[in-house]
Amino acid sequence: MDTPTHNQRCDFCAKKTIGMQILGCVAQEVCEDHAEKMLVEMKPGERKDWGECYFIRYGGEPNGGETK
Repeated sequence: MDTPTHNQRCDFCAKKTIGMQILGCVAQEVCEDHAEKMLVEMKPGERKDWGECYFIRYGGEPNGGETK
């Protein structure tokens, strides 16, 4: 799976995102406050498939993917 292009802000509150969770047919860019427990506990850059759910934890790139 390729790394998706992602928002920098949570879909729910506009805080900085930690990852993407796809729950069935709904994809959500989420901060730590709005992420499912499984996503919060993942390491940066980790991906998990769990039934119909997919979790992608951002931050596996150097400097969290940010450029100077």
